[in-house]
Amino acid sequence: MFKERMIVVLAILSIGLMACSSDTVKGSGEQYGHGVTLDKAIPISEVFTQMNDLNGQVVRVSGTVNDLCKHKGCWMQVTDGENVLTVRFKDEAFILPASAAGRNVDFEGLLIAEKISNPLGSRSACAEGGEHSGEGACESERAEATILKVADMRYTMVSTGLVLL
Repeated sequence: MFKERMIVVLAILSIGLMACSSDTVKGSGEQYGHGVTLDKAIPISEVFTQMNDLNGQVVRVSGTVNDLCKHKGCWMQVTDGENVLTVRFKDEAFILPASAAGRNVDFEGLLIAEKISNPLGSRSACAEGGEHSGEGACESERAEATILKVADMRYTMVSTGLVLL
């Protein structure tokens, strides 16, 4: 009798702990990749204002999916209405459905600020070869506008996981 009660109590506690940890750490919603593990998400506007400090760091960011790869769902553009961040999925380990456009998202991964030699390269690569003919080949026109706005710098993130809210 004592063993049965202990088993029931342990089962209830385990279920309660799993429910708490998934809501507070990973967030509630549809998870892709490894989900999110960091507790606090920063808005995209802070990513751009703090890029010097955040470059090369693993962070959790929140925003709205503005656009995504129509061919494979292997990248997305996330915005706060003013700033746009290109997010690639590490090793293309997961893809997003087209229905993700317009939804809020929390994602985490490595932020990268890099100098580029040809800010218009992605348009010609996409026009020449189609789906994925080079690094960044099929980014949207909005992404190209962002690249032009920041001159010769590209701000991207390599995400290991995300949660569509």
